[in-house]
Amino acid sequence: MTRGFGVWLWVVGVCLAAMVATYVMFVEPPPPRRLVMAGGGRGGAYHRFAERYAEELRRDGLTLEIRDTAGSVENLKLLGDDKSGVSLAIVQSGVAGGAQGEKVLALGSLYREPLWLFHRVEKPVGRLGDLKGARIGVGADGSGTQAVALKMLAANGLVEGEDSPGTGPTVKLFRHDAANAAEALRKGELDAAFFVAAFEADSIRSLLDNDGVRLFSFERQEAYRRRFRFLAPVTLPAGIVDLAQDVPAKDVALLAPTAMLAVRADFHPALVPVLLTAARRIHGGGDVLNEPREFPSASYCDLPVGEDAQRFYTSGQPVLQRMLPFWVASMADRAKLMLIPLVMLAMPLFRAAPPLIRWRTRRKIYRWYAALRDVDQRLAAGISGDDLDRQIERLRGIEHQVVWLDVPLSYMEEFYHLRMHLGMLQRRLAELREGGGGDPEATVD
Repeated sequence: MTRGFGVWLWVVGVCLAAMVATYVMFVEPPPPRRLVMAGGGRGGAYHRFAERYAEELRRDGLTLEIRDTAGSVENLKLLGDDKSGVSLAIVQSGVAGGAQGEKVLALGSLYREPLWLFHRVEKPVGRLGDLKGARIGVGADGSGTQAVALKMLAANGLVEGEDSPGTGPTVKLFRHDAANAAEALRKGELDAAFFVAAFEADSIRSLLDNDGVRLFSFERQEAYRRRFRFLAPVTLPAGIVDLAQDVPAKDVALLAPTAMLAVRADFHPALVPVLLTAARRIHGGGDVLNEPREFPSASYCDLPVGEDAQRFYTSGQPVLQRMLPFWVASMADRAKLMLIPLVMLAMPLFRAAPPLIRWRTRRKIYRWYAALRDVDQRLAAGISGDDLDRQIERLRGIEHQVVWLDVPLSYMEEFYHLRMHLGMLQRRLAELREGGGGDPEATVD
C-alpha cells in the first residue's frame, strides 16, 4: 500500500468515524448507566427481587438504585411522576389506572402473586359476605393488597363504617403492613386479613402453620375471575405446606394477580432485553404456583406491553447482546442505523480514490516541470554570467530532490522522463558555460 493510498484511507476513516460518533452521541442518546427502581418495603418480596435485579444488572455495568416505597400504588405514582427519577418498578396487576397507562408500560408479568384471605377459626367464613362487622386487615396504604382487597369487599357489598339504618353491611378496616397484620390476626386483634404475597413469604408460611387461623377458599373463583380480569384462578394443592401433617387438608381455591415489571414509556429500548434476560434468570425457574419457564410473559398484564418487550418474547435477546458486552452491543446496535447512508457515502469516496491517488502521485513528478520550463525559457531568451551560474545551481538542487522522490514502481516511466529532461537541460547549460555562449533557440524536447 502506498503512502498516498494510506493517507487517503485515513482521511476517509476519520470522516466516517466522525459521522458515526455524531449520530451515536446526538441522534440517539446512549442508555443510562444508573437506574432507579421502586422496590416496595424492606423485607417484602418486591424489595428482595429488586436486590436480585441489582446483582444481575451489575454484570452489564449498570447500577440499580432501590428506593423504598409502600407498595404497588406508590410505585405507579413514582413511575408516572417526571420528577421522581424512578424508571422501573415491580407493580401488582389490578392497581393500574388509565392515567398511568399513558406514561407507564409493562415489560411483562414475572410471577403469580396469590391473594390470601385468612380468618380466625372462631369466625367461620363461607363467603366474603360473612365478614359483616368483622375487623379486617386490608394492607398498608399504597400497597397492591389494599387496592385489591377494597375491590373484593366492595363487590360483596361490604363498606367501611359503623352500622346504621339505611346502610349496607359494614366492616372495620385496618391498614397494617403484612407482618403486623399477620401478628394481629394470630393474637385475635383482627378477625380476618388479606395478603397479596408469594407462597414463600414469612407472613404466609407462619399463618399456614397456625392452628388459630384458617385459609379462605374462593369457591366462586370463576365469578371473581370474570369480574376482575387481572385475577387468575390458582389452586393450592392439598399437602403442599406439610405432606406429613396434610396441610392444607384439601385443595384450596385461590385468586392471583401477577407481579409485573413496569417502566416509564420513555425507557431506553436498549435496556429492555437486558432487564428481561435478567428476569428470565430470576423468575424462569418457577415455584409452587408457577411453572418453570412460564415467566416472564407478555400475558397477565393490565398495563400495555411495550413493543421492545413484545419483540423480545418473539425473537429473544438481540444477537449483538448475545455475542458482545452490553455497552459494545448497544453502540453497535445504535450505529447500524447509519450503515446504509455510510455505504452510500463511502461508495463515491472509494470510487474517487484511485484517480485522486494517481493525480497526487503524478503531481510529485510534474510539479518540477514548472521549474524546468522556467529555465528553458531563460535559456531561449539568452543567459550568461551570474544568471547562468544560478540556473546551473538551481538544476543541481532540483536533481538532488528528484533523486529522493518517493513514487511507486508503476510511475517509473514518468519519473525517468523527468530525470532525462533534467539531465538534458543540465548538459545544455554546461555546454553554454564551457563555450562562453550557445544557441539560444535550443530547448528541451
